[in-house]
Amino acid sequence: MKLLKFHLRYHPPGITLEYTKKGIVRNKDIDLLELDSNSDVKVIANEIKQKEVLITEEVLEQLQQCLETLKKRIEHEGPAGKRFYIYKTLVTHLLPVTNVSFDRAGNRCITGSYDRTCKIWDVDSGTEIKTLSGHQNVVYSVAFNYPICDMVVTGSFDKSAKVWSAASGQCVATLWGHSGEVVAAQFAPKAHKVATASMDRTAKLYDVVTGAELHTYVGHKAEVIALQFDQNDCQSIVTGSFDGTICLWDTRVKDCVAVLRGHCAEVSGVQYSWDSSLLASASLDGSARLWDVRQRNCVATLTTPGAEVLDVSFDWAGRRLATAGSDGAARVYEARADCRSLAHMQGHSEEVSKVCFSPAGGSLLTASADKTARIWNSNTGNCLQVLSGHQSEIFSCAFSYAGDTIVTASKDNSCRIWR
Repeated sequence: MKLLKFHLRYHPPGITLEYTKKGIVRNKDIDLLELDSNSDVKVIANEIKQKEVLITEEVLEQLQQCLETLKKRIEHEGPAGKRFYIYKTLVTHLLPVTNVSFDRAGNRCITGSYDRTCKIWDVDSGTEIKTLSGHQNVVYSVAFNYPICDMVVTGSFDKSAKVWSAASGQCVATLWGHSGEVVAAQFAPKAHKVATASMDRTAKLYDVVTGAELHTYVGHKAEVIALQFDQNDCQSIVTGSFDGTICLWDTRVKDCVAVLRGHCAEVSGVQYSWDSSLLASASLDGSARLWDVRQRNCVATLTTPGAEVLDVSFDWAGRRLATAGSDGAARVYEARADCRSLAHMQGHSEEVSKVCFSPAGGSLLTASADKTARIWNSNTGNCLQVLSGHQSEIFSCAFSYAGDTIVTASKDNSCRIWR
Protein backbone atom coordinates (compact mmCIF):
# COMPACT_ATOMS: atom_id res chain seq x y z
CA MET A 1 0.00 0.00 0.00
CA LYS A 2 1.14 3.51 -0.79
CA LEU A 3 -0.32 6.76 0.48
CA LEU A 4 -0.98 9.24 -2.34
CA LYS A 5 -2.55 12.27 -0.63
CA PHE A 6 -4.70 13.64 2.16
CA HIS A 7 -8.18 15.07 1.57
CA LEU A 8 -9.71 17.33 4.22
CA ARG A 9 -13.36 17.09 5.30
CA TYR A 10 -14.50 20.15 7.18
CA HIS A 11 -17.95 19.02 8.33
CA PRO A 12 -17.71 17.03 10.43
CA PRO A 13 -13.91 17.25 10.83
CA GLY A 14 -12.12 14.37 9.18
CA ILE A 15 -9.38 13.29 6.80
CA THR A 16 -9.59 10.92 3.85
CA LEU A 17 -6.49 8.94 2.97
CA GLU A 18 -6.15 8.31 -0.76
CA TYR A 19 -3.85 5.34 -1.40
CA THR A 20 -3.09 2.53 -3.82
CA LYS A 21 -3.37 -1.17 -3.09
CA LYS A 22 -2.45 -3.67 -5.79
CA GLY A 23 -2.61 -0.88 -8.34
CA ILE A 24 -6.12 0.20 -7.38
CA VAL A 25 -6.79 3.68 -5.94
CA ARG A 26 -8.77 3.48 -2.70
CA ASN A 27 -9.97 5.85 0.02
CA LYS A 28 -10.17 5.51 3.78
CA ASP A 29 -12.01 7.98 6.02
CA ILE A 30 -10.74 8.96 9.46
CA ASP A 31 -13.34 10.78 11.55
CA LEU A 32 -12.08 13.50 13.91
CA LEU A 33 -15.35 14.22 15.68
CA GLU A 34 -13.63 15.32 18.89
CA LEU A 35 -11.37 17.87 17.19
CA ASP A 36 -11.92 21.40 18.47
CA SER A 37 -10.07 24.69 18.90
CA ASN A 38 -8.30 23.36 22.02
CA SER A 39 -7.01 20.11 20.50
CA ASP A 40 -3.28 19.32 20.40
CA VAL A 41 -2.69 18.36 16.76
CA LYS A 42 0.66 16.69 17.50
CA VAL A 43 -0.96 14.33 19.99
CA ILE A 44 -3.79 13.50 17.59
CA ALA A 45 -1.36 12.94 14.69
CA ASN A 46 0.69 10.49 16.76
CA GLU A 47 -2.46 8.64 17.84
CA ILE A 48 -3.47 8.26 14.18
CA LYS A 49 0.04 7.11 13.26
CA GLN A 50 -0.10 4.35 15.88
CA LYS A 51 -3.37 2.99 14.46
CA GLU A 52 -2.86 3.56 10.73
CA VAL A 53 -0.12 1.79 8.76
CA LEU A 54 -0.39 4.29 5.91
CA ILE A 55 0.90 7.06 8.19
CA THR A 56 4.68 6.89 8.34
CA GLU A 57 7.23 9.19 9.93
CA GLU A 58 7.82 10.82 6.53
CA VAL A 59 4.23 12.12 6.26
CA LEU A 60 3.64 12.84 9.95
CA GLU A 61 4.44 16.54 9.61
CA GLN A 62 2.08 16.85 6.63
CA LEU A 63 -0.66 15.17 8.67
CA GLN A 64 -0.09 17.67 11.47
CA GLN A 65 -0.45 20.51 8.95
CA CYS A 66 -3.77 19.07 7.77
CA LEU A 67 -5.01 18.83 11.34
CA GLU A 68 -3.93 22.41 11.98
CA THR A 69 -5.90 23.54 8.92
CA LEU A 70 -9.01 21.78 10.21
CA LYS A 71 -8.50 23.29 13.65
CA LYS A 72 -8.20 26.83 12.24
CA ARG A 73 -11.39 26.28 10.22
CA ILE A 74 -13.22 25.35 13.42
CA GLU A 75 -11.84 28.43 15.18
CA HIS A 76 -12.85 30.65 12.24
CA GLU A 77 -16.40 29.29 12.29
CA GLY A 78 -16.70 29.53 16.05
CA PRO A 79 -19.86 30.22 18.05
CA ALA A 80 -19.67 34.02 17.79
CA GLY A 81 -21.50 33.85 14.46
CA LYS A 82 -21.63 36.27 11.55
CA ARG A 83 -24.41 38.59 10.46
CA PHE A 84 -26.40 37.39 7.46
CA TYR A 85 -28.01 39.79 4.98
CA ILE A 86 -30.82 39.19 2.52
CA TYR A 87 -29.19 38.34 -0.82
CA LYS A 88 -32.03 37.19 -3.06
CA THR A 89 -35.77 36.63 -2.83
CA LEU A 90 -36.88 33.78 -5.07
CA VAL A 91 -40.53 34.05 -6.08
CA THR A 92 -40.39 30.36 -6.55
CA HIS A 93 -43.83 28.90 -7.10
CA LEU A 94 -47.49 29.61 -7.72
CA LEU A 95 -48.41 27.89 -4.45
CA PRO A 96 -46.70 27.39 -1.07
CA VAL A 97 -43.23 25.86 -0.85
CA THR A 98 -43.06 22.55 1.02
CA ASN A 99 -39.35 21.86 1.29
CA VAL A 100 -35.93 23.13 0.25
CA SER A 101 -32.38 21.76 0.04
CA PHE A 102 -28.90 22.90 -1.06
CA ASP A 103 -26.50 20.91 -3.19
CA ARG A 104 -23.09 20.09 -1.70
CA ALA A 105 -21.33 23.11 -3.23
CA GLY A 106 -24.08 25.52 -2.18
CA ASN A 107 -24.41 26.77 -5.77
CA ARG A 108 -27.89 25.36 -6.34
CA CYS A 109 -30.98 24.76 -4.27
CA ILE A 110 -34.14 22.80 -4.98
CA THR A 111 -37.69 23.59 -3.91
CA GLY A 112 -40.86 21.51 -3.83
CA SER A 113 -44.32 23.00 -3.92
CA TYR A 114 -48.06 22.54 -3.77
CA ASP A 115 -48.03 23.59 -7.45
CA ARG A 116 -46.88 20.02 -8.30
CA THR A 117 -43.37 20.98 -9.40
CA CYS A 118 -39.81 20.94 -8.14
CA LYS A 119 -37.51 23.75 -9.25
CA ILE A 120 -33.71 23.97 -9.38
CA TRP A 121 -32.28 27.42 -8.67
CA ASP A 122 -28.93 29.10 -9.21
CA VAL A 123 -28.16 30.57 -5.79
CA ASP A 124 -25.73 33.25 -7.02
CA SER A 125 -27.99 34.74 -9.69
CA GLY A 126 -31.33 33.82 -8.14
CA THR A 127 -32.51 32.48 -11.48
CA GLU A 128 -34.44 29.31 -12.19
CA ILE A 129 -32.33 26.62 -13.86
CA LYS A 130 -34.91 23.87 -14.38
CA THR A 131 -38.53 23.10 -13.59
CA LEU A 132 -39.16 19.42 -12.89
CA SER A 133 -42.74 18.82 -14.03
CA GLY A 134 -44.62 15.54 -14.10
CA HIS A 135 -46.19 14.94 -10.70
CA GLN A 136 -49.97 15.10 -10.52
CA ASN A 137 -50.18 16.39 -6.95
CA VAL A 138 -48.17 18.21 -4.27
CA VAL A 139 -44.38 17.71 -4.37
CA TYR A 140 -43.74 17.29 -0.66
CA SER A 141 -40.18 15.92 -0.42
CA VAL A 142 -37.06 16.95 -2.38
CA ALA A 143 -33.45 15.79 -2.06
CA PHE A 144 -30.14 15.69 -3.94
CA ASN A 145 -27.96 12.57 -4.11
CA TYR A 146 -25.06 13.63 -1.89
CA PRO A 147 -22.22 14.19 -2.41
CA ILE A 148 -22.34 14.12 -6.24
CA CYS A 149 -25.63 16.03 -6.52
CA ASP A 150 -26.25 15.17 -10.15
CA MET A 151 -29.70 13.71 -9.42
CA VAL A 152 -32.81 14.83 -7.57
CA VAL A 153 -35.53 12.71 -5.99
CA THR A 154 -39.04 14.03 -5.38
CA GLY A 155 -41.85 12.49 -3.33
CA SER A 156 -45.42 13.45 -4.08
CA PHE A 157 -48.98 13.23 -2.85
CA ASP A 158 -49.72 11.51 -6.20
CA LYS A 159 -48.39 8.34 -4.50
CA SER A 160 -45.17 8.23 -6.53
CA ALA A 161 -41.56 9.35 -6.32
CA LYS A 162 -39.48 10.45 -9.28
CA VAL A 163 -35.73 10.55 -9.95
CA TRP A 164 -34.49 13.38 -12.16
CA SER A 165 -31.29 14.41 -13.88
CA ALA A 166 -30.23 17.68 -12.25
CA ALA A 167 -28.44 18.73 -15.45
CA SER A 168 -31.15 18.09 -18.04
CA GLY A 169 -34.24 18.22 -15.83
CA GLN A 170 -35.46 14.99 -17.40
CA CYS A 171 -37.21 12.31 -15.34
CA VAL A 172 -35.05 9.17 -15.42
CA ALA A 173 -37.28 6.94 -13.27
CA THR A 174 -40.77 6.98 -11.77
CA LEU A 175 -41.06 4.92 -8.60
CA TRP A 176 -44.53 3.41 -8.29
CA GLY A 177 -46.03 1.06 -5.73
CA HIS A 178 -47.37 3.13 -2.84
CA SER A 179 -51.12 3.38 -2.31
CA GLY A 180 -50.82 6.57 -0.26
CA GLU A 181 -49.04 9.92 -0.41
CA VAL A 182 -45.22 9.78 -0.48
CA VAL A 183 -44.05 12.19 2.24
CA ALA A 184 -40.32 11.38 2.42
CA ALA A 185 -37.77 10.25 -0.16
CA GLN A 186 -34.00 9.97 0.16
CA PHE A 187 -31.03 8.67 -1.80
CA ALA A 188 -28.71 6.18 -0.14
CA PRO A 189 -25.23 7.65 0.28
CA LYS A 190 -22.69 5.83 -1.92
CA ALA A 191 -25.36 3.54 -3.41
CA HIS A 192 -27.81 3.64 -6.30
CA LYS A 193 -30.89 3.26 -4.15
CA VAL A 194 -33.82 5.41 -3.03
CA ALA A 195 -36.04 4.88 0.00
CA THR A 196 -39.54 6.32 0.36
CA ALA A 197 -42.01 6.69 3.21
CA SER A 198 -45.75 6.86 2.71
CA MET A 199 -49.08 7.51 4.34
CA ASP A 200 -49.98 3.94 3.30
CA ARG A 201 -48.06 2.74 6.41
CA THR A 202 -45.12 1.35 4.45
CA ALA A 203 -41.64 2.31 3.32
CA LYS A 204 -40.08 1.08 0.10
CA LEU A 205 -36.61 0.64 -1.37
CA TYR A 206 -35.95 1.14 -5.09
CA ASP A 207 -33.10 0.71 -7.55
CA VAL A 208 -32.31 4.14 -9.01
CA VAL A 209 -31.00 2.81 -12.34
CA THR A 210 -33.94 0.56 -13.20
CA GLY A 211 -36.67 2.10 -11.05
CA ALA A 212 -37.47 -1.40 -9.81
CA GLU A 213 -38.89 -1.91 -6.33
CA LEU A 214 -36.44 -3.92 -4.21
CA HIS A 215 -38.29 -4.20 -0.89
CA THR A 216 -41.53 -3.12 0.78
CA TYR A 217 -41.16 -2.59 4.52
CA VAL A 218 -44.37 -3.56 6.29
CA GLY A 219 -44.88 -3.38 10.04
CA HIS A 220 -46.02 0.06 11.09
CA LYS A 221 -49.66 0.38 12.16
CA ALA A 222 -50.05 3.98 10.97
CA GLU A 223 -48.60 6.46 8.49
CA VAL A 224 -44.81 6.44 7.98
CA ILE A 225 -43.75 10.08 7.92
CA ALA A 226 -39.95 10.06 8.31
CA LEU A 227 -36.98 7.96 7.21
CA GLN A 228 -33.21 8.11 6.93
CA PHE A 229 -30.42 5.88 5.69
CA ASP A 230 -27.52 4.85 7.91
CA GLN A 231 -24.78 7.22 6.72
CA ASN A 232 -21.97 4.68 7.01
CA ASP A 233 -22.74 1.48 5.16
CA CYS A 234 -26.21 2.32 3.74
CA GLN A 235 -27.40 -1.10 4.89
CA SER A 236 -29.89 0.22 7.43
CA ILE A 237 -32.95 2.47 7.25
CA VAL A 238 -34.82 4.00 10.16
CA THR A 239 -38.50 4.95 9.87
CA GLY A 240 -40.74 6.94 12.17
CA SER A 241 -44.50 6.56 12.25
CA PHE A 242 -47.69 8.09 13.59
CA ASP A 243 -48.11 4.79 15.47
CA GLY A 244 -45.50 6.09 17.95
CA THR A 245 -42.78 3.58 17.02
CA ILE A 246 -39.43 3.71 15.26
CA CYS A 247 -38.39 0.75 13.11
CA LEU A 248 -34.93 -0.31 11.96
CA TRP A 249 -34.69 -2.16 8.64
CA ASP A 250 -31.85 -3.99 6.89
CA THR A 251 -31.75 -2.97 3.21
CA ARG A 252 -30.65 -6.48 2.22
CA VAL A 253 -33.84 -8.09 3.52
CA LYS A 254 -37.46 -7.02 3.94
CA ASP A 255 -37.96 -7.94 7.59
CA CYS A 256 -37.83 -5.46 10.45
CA VAL A 257 -34.62 -5.67 12.49
CA ALA A 258 -35.90 -3.88 15.58
CA VAL A 259 -38.84 -1.84 16.85
CA LEU A 260 -38.06 1.00 19.27
CA ARG A 261 -40.99 1.69 21.60
CA GLY A 262 -41.43 4.39 24.19
CA HIS A 263 -43.27 7.31 22.64
CA CYS A 264 -46.96 7.48 23.50
CA ALA A 265 -48.02 9.66 20.54
CA GLU A 266 -47.11 10.24 16.89
CA VAL A 267 -43.42 10.36 15.95
CA SER A 268 -42.73 13.61 14.08
CA GLY A 269 -39.09 13.06 13.08
CA VAL A 270 -36.07 10.75 13.26
CA GLN A 271 -32.37 11.31 12.64
CA TYR A 272 -29.14 9.31 12.86
CA SER A 273 -25.99 10.85 14.30
CA TRP A 274 -23.08 11.16 11.87
CA ASP A 275 -21.52 7.81 12.87
CA SER A 276 -24.98 6.20 13.16
CA SER A 277 -24.27 5.05 16.71
CA LEU A 278 -27.14 7.17 18.05
CA LEU A 279 -30.65 7.85 16.88
CA ALA A 280 -32.88 10.74 17.88
CA SER A 281 -36.67 10.83 17.63
CA ALA A 282 -39.20 13.63 18.11
CA SER A 283 -42.80 13.07 19.12
CA LEU A 284 -46.06 14.89 19.64
CA ASP A 285 -46.08 13.35 23.15
CA GLY A 286 -43.87 16.28 24.21
CA SER A 287 -40.58 14.41 24.22
CA ALA A 288 -37.49 13.64 22.20
CA ARG A 289 -35.69 10.37 22.79
CA LEU A 290 -32.08 9.37 22.31
CA TRP A 291 -31.50 5.74 21.33
CA ASP A 292 -28.38 3.56 21.29
CA VAL A 293 -28.56 1.94 17.85
CA ARG A 294 -26.37 -1.07 18.70
CA GLN A 295 -28.09 -1.85 22.00
CA ARG A 296 -31.46 -0.76 20.59
CA ASN A 297 -32.54 0.86 23.80
CA CYS A 298 -33.51 4.37 24.91
CA VAL A 299 -30.67 6.11 26.74
CA ALA A 300 -32.45 9.42 27.44
CA THR A 301 -35.89 11.01 27.32
CA LEU A 302 -35.92 14.79 26.89
CA THR A 303 -39.30 16.25 27.81
CA THR A 304 -40.86 19.55 26.80
CA PRO A 305 -43.74 20.05 29.26
CA GLY A 306 -46.97 21.20 27.68
CA ALA A 307 -45.63 21.21 24.12
CA GLU A 308 -45.17 18.90 21.15
CA VAL A 309 -41.69 18.23 19.79
CA LEU A 310 -41.87 18.87 16.04
CA ASP A 311 -38.29 18.36 14.89
CA VAL A 312 -34.94 17.06 16.07
CA SER A 313 -31.40 17.53 14.76
CA PHE A 314 -27.87 16.42 15.65
CA ASP A 315 -24.88 18.66 15.08
CA TRP A 316 -22.34 17.28 12.58
CA ALA A 317 -20.15 15.74 15.26
CA GLY A 318 -23.08 14.06 16.99
CA ARG A 319 -22.20 15.71 20.29
CA ARG A 320 -25.34 17.81 20.65
CA LEU A 321 -29.02 17.44 19.91
CA ALA A 322 -31.50 20.23 19.16
CA THR A 323 -35.29 20.05 19.44
CA ALA A 324 -38.07 22.26 18.07
CA GLY A 325 -41.21 22.80 20.13
CA SER A 326 -44.77 23.88 19.55
CA ASP A 327 -44.24 26.26 22.49
CA GLY A 328 -42.09 28.49 20.27
CA ALA A 329 -38.81 27.37 21.84
CA ALA A 330 -35.81 25.37 20.71
CA ARG A 331 -33.53 23.47 23.06
CA VAL A 332 -30.01 22.06 22.82
CA TYR A 333 -28.84 19.06 24.83
CA GLU A 334 -25.62 17.14 25.19
CA ALA A 335 -25.99 13.97 23.14
CA ARG A 336 -23.57 12.04 25.33
CA ALA A 337 -23.31 11.16 29.00
CA ASP A 338 -26.30 12.48 30.97
CA CYS A 339 -27.87 14.46 28.08
CA ARG A 340 -27.83 17.60 30.20
CA SER A 341 -29.52 20.74 28.92
CA LEU A 342 -27.07 23.17 27.30
CA ALA A 343 -29.24 25.99 25.94
CA HIS A 344 -32.87 27.13 25.81
CA MET A 345 -33.81 29.38 22.88
CA GLN A 346 -36.88 31.53 23.54
CA GLY A 347 -38.07 34.33 21.28
CA HIS A 348 -40.39 32.97 18.61
CA SER A 349 -44.05 33.89 19.19
CA GLU A 350 -45.40 30.73 17.52
CA GLU A 351 -44.32 27.11 17.06
CA VAL A 352 -40.84 26.21 15.84
CA SER A 353 -41.17 23.66 13.05
CA LYS A 354 -37.53 23.18 12.00
CA VAL A 355 -34.09 23.23 13.66
CA CYS A 356 -30.64 22.74 12.13
CA PHE A 357 -27.09 23.39 13.26
CA SER A 358 -24.55 25.36 11.24
CA PRO A 359 -21.87 23.08 9.78
CA ALA A 360 -19.36 24.10 12.46
CA GLY A 361 -22.03 23.73 15.14
CA GLY A 362 -21.67 27.17 16.72
CA SER A 363 -25.05 28.41 15.52
CA LEU A 364 -28.56 26.97 15.46
CA LEU A 365 -31.11 27.95 12.81
CA THR A 366 -34.84 27.81 13.60
CA ALA A 367 -37.90 28.26 11.37
CA SER A 368 -41.23 29.31 12.83
CA ALA A 369 -44.88 29.87 12.10
CA ASP A 370 -44.36 33.47 13.29
CA LYS A 371 -42.99 34.27 9.76
CA THR A 372 -39.37 34.52 10.93
CA ALA A 373 -36.27 32.39 11.16
CA ARG A 374 -33.70 32.99 13.87
CA ILE A 375 -30.01 32.32 14.31
CA TRP A 376 -28.89 31.46 17.84
CA ASN A 377 -25.63 30.92 19.64
CA SER A 378 -25.96 27.18 20.24
CA ASN A 379 -23.78 27.34 23.35
CA THR A 380 -25.46 30.20 25.21
CA GLY A 381 -28.96 30.25 23.71
CA ASN A 382 -28.64 33.95 22.82
CA CYS A 383 -30.41 35.12 19.67
CA LEU A 384 -27.82 36.40 17.20
CA GLN A 385 -30.18 37.52 14.44
CA VAL A 386 -33.83 37.52 13.33
CA LEU A 387 -34.35 36.75 9.63
CA SER A 388 -37.57 38.54 8.76
CA GLY A 389 -39.38 39.44 5.57
CA HIS A 390 -41.58 36.45 4.76
CA GLN A 391 -45.32 37.13 4.67
CA SER A 392 -46.38 33.78 6.08
CA GLU A 393 -45.09 30.87 8.16
CA ILE A 394 -41.70 29.37 7.30
CA PHE A 395 -41.87 25.64 6.59
CA SER A 396 -38.23 24.83 5.93
CA CYS A 397 -34.71 26.24 6.31
CA ALA A 398 -31.15 25.07 5.70
CA PHE A 399 -27.50 26.04 5.90
CA SER A 400 -25.23 25.46 2.92
CA TYR A 401 -22.39 22.97 3.46
CA ALA A 402 -19.90 25.84 3.83
CA GLY A 403 -22.17 27.55 6.34
CA ASP A 404 -22.04 30.91 4.56
CA THR A 405 -25.52 30.78 3.01
CA ILE A 406 -28.99 30.16 4.43
CA VAL A 407 -32.24 29.47 2.60
CA THR A 408 -35.71 29.87 4.12
CA ALA A 409 -38.88 28.57 2.45
CA SER A 410 -42.34 29.86 3.25
CA LYS A 411 -46.05 29.39 2.76
CA ASP A 412 -45.93 32.79 0.99
CA ASN A 413 -44.68 30.91 -2.14
CA SER A 414 -41.14 32.32 -1.88
CA CYS A 415 -37.65 31.44 -0.71
CA ARG A 416 -35.18 33.92 0.68
CA ILE A 417 -31.41 33.50 0.30
CA TRP A 418 -29.27 34.95 3.09
CA ARG A 419 -25.49 35.37 3.04
